[in-house]
Amino acid sequence: MNAAPRTSAIARLRGGQKPAVRERRILLFGDSHAHAVQTAITKRRGKGQSSHVAAYRLLKNKKDVRVGNSTLEDFLALIRDAGPEDLVVSMIGGNQHAVYSTIQHPQPFDFFNPERDPVEAGVDIVPFHALKDLFARGLRNGDVRTLEAIRKATSAKVVHVIPPPPKADNEHIAKYHETLFAKDLPERGVSPAMLRLKFWKLQTRLLSKTCAKLDIDILMPPDRVIDELGFLRPEFYAHDATHGNWRYGERIIRQLEKMHPQMPLEQDLK
Repeated sequence: MNAAPRTSAIARLRGGQKPAVRERRILLFGDSHAHAVQTAITKRRGKGQSSHVAAYRLLKNKKDVRVGNSTLEDFLALIRDAGPEDLVVSMIGGNQHAVYSTIQHPQPFDFFNPERDPVEAGVDIVPFHALKDLFARGLRNGDVRTLEAIRKATSAKVVHVIPPPPKADNEHIAKYHETLFAKDLPERGVSPAMLRLKFWKLQTRLLSKTCAKLDIDILMPPDRVIDELGFLRPEFYAHDATHGNWRYGERIIRQLEKMHPQMPLEQDLK
């Protein structure tokens, strides 16, 4: 959309003509992690409170149940008319670290990482770069393509929300794990919490580098939700192995609203 000259806008204002006004938009699209934000928005509305975040979850069939409210194509069409004054937020993917690390491997292993986290004694050590390359290939064939499509579709500022860190409580994971882990987890058990945290850090590192190349900012989990070791605090657990609850979603909303405060936009004064 071509901007009108500033002088003509001022002239119209002096003549008593009001410019077209709308609020800055926050448009969010994601997969299962977006559910926490959607639930938080519903909670706000139930209390008579508003949210400036419009949250969309990827539409798909999950065990013959239809979940979500938008296809990627529909969301891309929605954000094509968003401008630099708007904010487009990605919460796509996010569980790759859990797929790699939730279930205890038949041959226990660990790896040294750039953060210099301790390694478990008496287990095989896998080279960091081998894991990094394997993980990166998976991201390139999945989430990165979606991020590229979102970035290409809009001139708005784009932010990718890093998923919540792992839950340290192995008993919680064993009790509430997703169906993805139902086959092997009861027999093999949950992997060590620190190993799971290392995989989350690896995913965060790779996504941060990718987003920087795509001119996409990243949004880390709020400090309030993370304990002193880097794990998700129990009060923000959803009843599964990996997701945050509505309280976690509320914290994400507050981050976004602070990053992108609402104010009327005078379109003619762009």
